[in-house]
Amino acid sequence: MRSLVFCFVLISALVGLWGFSDIPVAIPVSRESAELIVPDVLAQPKQPVLLSARLVKTRLFMQIGLGGEPVEFLVDGTSIGQTMTGGDGWARKEFIPKKKGVLELTVRLAHGKRVKAQSGTAIIGSVKRTRPIVFVELEATMAHVETPTFGPFDLSGFGQTQRSFPQPMPGAAEALTAVSKRAALLYLLVGKTSQSSDVHEWLAEHAFPSGPVFMLQPGTRALVSKIESWKDDGWTHIKAGISHNVDSVEEYVDQELQAVMVLDEDAEEDVPEGAIVVSEWKEIATLKALRFK
Repeated sequence: MRSLVFCFVLISALVGLWGFSDIPVAIPVSRESAELIVPDVLAQPKQPVLLSARLVKTRLFMQIGLGGEPVEFLVDGTSIGQTMTGGDGWARKEFIPKKKGVLELTVRLAHGKRVKAQSGTAIIGSVKRTRPIVFVELEATMAHVETPTFGPFDLSGFGQTQRSFPQPMPGAAEALTAVSKRAALLYLLVGKTSQSSDVHEWLAEHAFPSGPVFMLQPGTRALVSKIESWKDDGWTHIKAGISHNVDSVEEYVDQELQAVMVLDEDAEEDVPEGAIVVSEWKEIATLKALRFK
């Protein structure tokens, strides 16, 4: 037995001396963390729509696109194929919805050798072009929260998660559920596309009707640009907008939409001419202006 052990040690030493130790050994390579950002999409049944996702890494608070990575697109859990991310990190895949309604879009790395990222999710709102569309600004559905400050400093994020949202306004979910039976709802929020999945979780948690969420850039022209872009794409049945912001309501009026303003009874805001004012969300469910033919 001792002789066998001696032979094994001797052979191992000779292998090292003869150079076989230069045989490459597989060493695990740590993969870089990345994020898949998937925007919601407005589509129509039986017509092609371009789905997209962006693979990014964050450095010094900036998002940098990662190219050359294979990603897979799935709709309602069924794969519709793979594609590669371009130099800007974007990957795109054409898809034709077979039915109307809300479809779940998932995008994941097909095999990430260099990077790792959790799957990104979004919603495809498949809507007939003839169906009325109502914009719902999400801030109007959320209870107002006083922003804590310390001198000139905003402390709203102190002690909270980065993507937390206030509680919903009483009656908002029920009112929008009633409206959703007569029109397609498109939710709007000033923020980043990476927040969309958190918004969807908030909507589901508080029993709001499901629908695509579109993020707007800060600025007075962002809403108008979005409306005009949709109209140019053939979405001509945009009928109304619900907001608590005076500037947004004015823009809805200027676009000849039914503008509904949610305003507290004791608020002193100047109401734009032509807007409908409600003090409680439950009033919205029965508004004649939102009973589309």
